[in-house]
Amino acid sequence: MDTVHSSRVSRKTLLTLYFTKEKLFLAFLMNRCTKGAVRLVFDHLEKRLGTYKFLSLFEYTLTDRGSEFGDPDALETGINGFQRCSLYYCDPMRSGQKGGVENVHTMLRMVLPKGTSFEFLTQWDVNRIVDHINSTPRESLNGKTPYELALESFGEDTLKALQLRRIAPDEVNLTPKLIRYNR
Repeated sequence: MDTVHSSRVSRKTLLTLYFTKEKLFLAFLMNRCTKGAVRLVFDHLEKRLGTYKFLSLFEYTLTDRGSEFGDPDALETGINGFQRCSLYYCDPMRSGQKGGVENVHTMLRMVLPKGTSFEFLTQWDVNRIVDHINSTPRESLNGKTPYELALESFGEDTLKALQLRRIAPDEVNLTPKLIRYNR
């Protein structure tokens, strides 16, 4: 789990989650980069997935020591008061321990270059970017896409709950033109 920040003119931030086996990428637009905003995303995901499925997907969550992740009890405690995950922190100055999330951020930055304001970005736009990233075949997955592996691992109902869609290979676009306000 990590965050990607907008330009300085916007407080909006993306909370990103990455599944190392499937190389599946998720991103959620937050109005601010705060502990409360991260908690709201977790609560939203738990409601969409159900507590059991949330626990099975996010049982162990690795992140850095950013202040937005500084209240582990709030993130680990679910909407019903039960533990929904266990949060673990990387060693200081060791972002490489986050299992590849930095690599997928490079793909994200192909669409949203550094310095891009997220002010007019919507969750619909973010979902569109995520779908294109997850529909890009990877050599490390023997030419399969993260979406295909996630479909095998998690099932169609889970991918629908996460609002993930497959993009045809010839329609994948990882340029700023993917998002309407960047054109």
